Amino acid sequence: MKRKKRNPVNLKTNLLRYKISEWCSKHKDELFNVPLLTKELGLNPDSFSDRNQVYSCILYWRNKFKEFYEKQKKIGTIDNMNRYEAWDTMLYNYNLNDAYVFLSRYDKEMNCYYFVQPGFDMLENMDKRRLNKQWKGIQTVIEEMQLQDARLILSDGSRKPINELLEAGEHVSELLDSHKE
Repeated sequence: MKRKKRNPVNLKTNLLRYKISEWCSKHKDELFNVPLLTKELGLNPDSFSDRNQVYSCILYWRNKFKEFYEKQKKIGTIDNMNRYEAWDTMLYNYNLNDAYVFLSRYDKEMNCYYFVQPGFDMLENMDKRRLNKQWKGIQTVIEEMQLQDARLILSDGSRKPINELLEAGEHVSELLDSHKE
């Protein structure tokens, strides 16, 4: 009698994801982007529809990993681990379920984006860059509001001077070290 494989990740069946998973397990150390992976799977890399199907699988895995990670935290699987051990353990277990977590990185030398399964250090650095980028955009809006003496409209309809937001923003700037970059 054949045993049914347990799948604690609860992934929905999808033939294309199986093909991507098989390719990923055979090419663990290769960098790839969506057009390359699309071509490797025998699909048309020039077709928006085909590329979108491949990217949707990668995105599905990323979103399911978030759910999987939260579930494991909730049941206490990673309670006694530091965040690096927890990340590595969860990634390893997720990969055992033929699912992968990929994040996009830009390579200046190759002038293209590629996918990588990040370590926790890489994830933290990527998050910091994302936060800095968003914070710089917010600072630009604040500066424009100051020029026009605009007020910050709160959810209850009241208006506050932008200076209060500036004061709160000083703490964010210190945390992100945006003044050093």
